[in-house]
Amino acid sequence: MHYRHAYHAGNFADVWKHCVLHATLTAMNRKARPWSYVDTHAGAGRYALNSAAADSTGEWRDGIGRLRAAADRAPEAVRAFLQVVDAAGDGCYPGSPWLAMQMARPDDQLLLVESQAPIADALADCCGARATVQRRDGYRADALLPPRHARGLVLVDPPFERPDEFRAVADLLGRCADRYRHAVHMLWYARKNAVEADRMLRRVARAFDRPLWHAMVDHGAAGAGRMHACGVALVNPPYGLDTQLAEPLAWMAGILARDPRATHRLEWMEP
Repeated sequence: MHYRHAYHAGNFADVWKHCVLHATLTAMNRKARPWSYVDTHAGAGRYALNSAAADSTGEWRDGIGRLRAAADRAPEAVRAFLQVVDAAGDGCYPGSPWLAMQMARPDDQLLLVESQAPIADALADCCGARATVQRRDGYRADALLPPRHARGLVLVDPPFERPDEFRAVADLLGRCADRYRHAVHMLWYARKNAVEADRMLRRVARAFDRPLWHAMVDHGAAGAGRMHACGVALVNPPYGLDTQLAEPLAWMAGILARDPRATHRLEWMEP
């Protein structure tokens, strides 16, 4: 595997995913009972947008760059998300583990899984004693379930480099359903093949035997080998999250659009 998220941090897919993650953890924090956060493909934790890697693609400019430029007219949920992003430091963009760490309360638990040794080391340095970093294959993260707390959020966010990634994701979430069925499970995926993606999502819904909520965005500027669409799916989302995010995600989709063909879709998918 050669995927390095430093080239893509802060792009349209990152901000779409992280706005949903921020809203989910915000909703979970409304209850006093602690939660566990398990990140199966955690990455480095935080990324410099002025690095050679980020500068070589410039993808962040059409993601977090666009949101920051329009922040004064953003819905409240997006403004709250941007405040957490800004706390990562000038010229930096947070990964999912860093964002979750900022949202976590003293009794909440963070379990972060990363397979690549240098990235796992960077993640441990970034999070310090606040999180437990496990170096292992993210597709074996279900071995850590159930974690300490009955309430929880499992984030599955693989690089989508493998030709069998949709199958591997569905297999992993099927095992998660056996071990931690009642927790929130959140999946980010690259929507390179809509038919295969929807088949995978319905397989996940069947594993949990309940509908899942799906938020898809396509910025419309399709290019050879370039991702232009992605989706976030949640099983067991906090009550009312779908309604709460309808306006913020519609606004974000408009800001992220790069072509008249841009679209987004928010839906419940049945098993």
